[in-house]
Amino acid sequence: MGAASEKDVRTAEQRRADVAADLFEHILRNGLDWLGRRLPDQHRRRPHIEVVVPASTLLGLDNDPAELTGYGPIPAGMARRIAADGTWRRLLTDPANGSVLEASTTRHDPGVLVTETLLARHPVCAWPGCNRTSRECDRDHLIPFTQSGRTTLTGMAPYCEYHHVIKDTKAWRWKTVSHPDGSITLTTPTGHRYTTVPPARGPITQQPDANPTAGPRQAAHDPPPF
Repeated sequence: MGAASEKDVRTAEQRRADVAADLFEHILRNGLDWLGRRLPDQHRRRPHIEVVVPASTLLGLDNDPAELTGYGPIPAGMARRIAADGTWRRLLTDPANGSVLEASTTRHDPGVLVTETLLARHPVCAWPGCNRTSRECDRDHLIPFTQSGRTTLTGMAPYCEYHHVIKDTKAWRWKTVSHPDGSITLTTPTGHRYTTVPPARGPITQQPDANPTAGPRQAAHDPPPF
């Protein structure tokens, strides 16, 4: 029997899912909705699917999982299939901690390079406990541009509209300080401090221990073991 006469063994739910996937793939590829209207841009990018995958996984050297932004880990094989038909963008990360590296510009409004690096470094709102995706947040200058004259990765953070208003209302006395590793410390009006550390977005190189017979080293901020 020919392929055309083979029975479709998919369930009704599977067929509906495949139709929906084909429809949205067509919309994403053309940048137009079902009425032919241009999709709205967000942070200078039209809607798209974003996958962060290690270069070693793309090359087939290992099968470490990739990350589908807004969803979570996906298998290496799926990431390679997406990458084979996608647009690649290099993302440099620190091998020691997996954090995204610096990018900067002298423009007040961040360009594509700084914006994309910022959103990759901070996948969600930088406010402690807020999980609003960074692509739906404002790109905030932690130090006003009128004072610094530069727009840098470490000088910016994504805040959702609600928390952006709270942070920038001087009468409420919230303060933020950014650190070189991408973490941000928030000081409340009562003096309490909370530090948000962005997740690792790249592979971390294991450093050899100078004394392999010694036990695990204690971090400087750990409490004493007594």
